[in-house]
Amino acid sequence: MAGSDAARVEWPSRLARLLERPRYEVIPVRGIEDKVAVLVPGSTVTVTASPSHGIERTVETSEALAARGYDVVPHLAARMVRDEAELAGILQRLSAAGIRQAFVVGGDASPPAGEFADAAALLDAIGRQPHDLERIGVGGYPEGHPSIADDRLLEALLHKQAYADYVATQICFDADVLTGWIRRMRAAGVALPVVVGLPGVVDRRKLAEISLQTGVGASVRYLVKHGRQVAALMRTRRFDPGPLARALAGSLDAPDLGIEGLHLFTFNQVDSTQAWVRHTASS
Repeated sequence: MAGSDAARVEWPSRLARLLERPRYEVIPVRGIEDKVAVLVPGSTVTVTASPSHGIERTVETSEALAARGYDVVPHLAARMVRDEAELAGILQRLSAAGIRQAFVVGGDASPPAGEFADAAALLDAIGRQPHDLERIGVGGYPEGHPSIADDRLLEALLHKQAYADYVATQICFDADVLTGWIRRMRAAGVALPVVVGLPGVVDRRKLAEISLQTGVGASVRYLVKHGRQVAALMRTRRFDPGPLARALAGSLDAPDLGIEGLHLFTFNQVDSTQAWVRHTASS
C-alpha cells in the first residue's frame, strides 16, 4: 500500500483512539446529575470547584455521580480548603464514595479560605494524609497563566509531578502551540502523561448562562481573557472541536509527547459534546 494510503487508514484510528475514553468536565450546578445521565455508567466525569458554591458542592456532586456508576474526578481547589482537618474529612468522604481519583488545582478563591495558597501546598498535605486516591492530576498552561509567570509555572509543575500521575492542560485552540509546550516541558524534566483540554460542542447562549450561574468559573474566565480565542468561538453558534481533535490525533503516537487522551470542557452541555464524541469516533 502506498504511504499516503496507509496514512489515510491509520489517521482515523488515531482519532478514534484519542476519543476512546474522554473525560467530561462539568460544573456542579443543581440538576447536573440529570445532564450527565446521557453518559453511560463508567464514563469519566470531572467536577469543577467554584468559589461561588464552595468545595462542599463539588464533593456532594461527586458523591452523587459516583453513586450512579460514573468514574468521578473531583477538582480539589487548594484555596477553597480551610486546613488539614477539612482536607482529611474530604478525603474520607471520597473514599467512602468509592472515588479513587482527584484533580488538584490552585483555585480562584481570593483570599484563600485557609492555609493552602496553591496546588503544590495542597498536594504536600494530601501526601501527609491517609487516603485511597489512586490517580491524581494537576493542571498545565500551554499559553501561560494571566497572573503567574512562566518560570514559576514550570517550577510548580516540576514540584507537583512528584505527587501526580498526569497533567491536564487548560484550553488551547492551537495544536502546534500545545505540542510545542509539551516538548518544552519534556526538555525541562516534566515526564507526566498529558491529557489535552479541549472545549466540547459549546453553545454561545448556554455558555453565557452557565457563566452567570456559577459566578464565572476558571474555564470561562480563561476564555474571556483570551480575546482572539473568544472571537473564533463567537463566529459560529457552536464551537466545533473536530478540526483541533484531528490535528492532535496526528501527534498521538509521537513518543516525545505522551498524549494520553482528552479532557472535554462541556460547560454542562454534556449531551451535545457526547453526541459529537460518539459520531466522530465512529466516522
